[in-house]
Amino acid sequence: MFTLTGVLTCYALLWLVAAAYVVHLVRGGRWVGLVATGLAIVAWGALTAGLVQRGLAAGHWPLTNRYEFALCFTWAILTIYLLLEASWRKREAGAFVLAVALVVATYAVTRPAGDRAVAPLLPALRSIWLQIHVLTAMVGYAACGVAAGLGLMRLGYGQGRPRWPAAEEVERTMERAIALGFPWLTLGILTGAIWAQNAWGRYWGWDPKETWALVTWLWMLLILHVCPLPRWRGRRWAALVVVGFGLVLFTFAGLPWLVRTVRLETLHGF
Repeated sequence: MFTLTGVLTCYALLWLVAAAYVVHLVRGGRWVGLVATGLAIVAWGALTAGLVQRGLAAGHWPLTNRYEFALCFTWAILTIYLLLEASWRKREAGAFVLAVALVVATYAVTRPAGDRAVAPLLPALRSIWLQIHVLTAMVGYAACGVAAGLGLMRLGYGQGRPRWPAAEEVERTMERAIALGFPWLTLGILTGAIWAQNAWGRYWGWDPKETWALVTWLWMLLILHVCPLPRWRGRRWAALVVVGFGLVLFTFAGLPWLVRTVRLETLHGF
């Protein structure tokens, strides 16, 4: 089973991957880059094996609470980044994307023991829409995370960056990541509405989770709309992307805390 020891091992691996990408970013070198990518693949494999093992032990997909979702979220960021790296053939963004992945992974490893325990699936979650809805949200969130890493890289442009890709190239890649994530965010809202109709008899109820999912979706729509405008390109657009991922993190992790603190009414478990 994917125990805390296994999770912490994957977490340590992610730090090692991030360090390797930082060395590659600062010093360059083909072999350093290959080592960074190799370590990233090892970390991806360890996460994949651990999540499969946890799913088999639980008898259901590991997507039922914030702890499991954070682990899958981290896995998805790493997956999309490795696919992006393979098509882009550049590794300089790895340090920034791994920083984003580590934020999510840190959230996972700091969850209380109750969240980490493998438990039977609650009756309310025994629906095919659990997998469909959460998986679509996970892919959308992860693509936004990769875009945010690229956004952080674009914000860091200035003097003394001779080995970095051209700023315009980073912006185009960031646009690709957002264009990938937006349809999945849209599917996440639509499948969530269908599941809500099946479970609660209504498609939309302005629940806090639903409302902030819509706010995040609208922000990403705004990003796509201002992207072609020359005066919004550059650091300004990158900042919008980073803020957008901040909304993703709030919707995922910050909102449940706020709901508990302010004692808002919600039907969503996470």
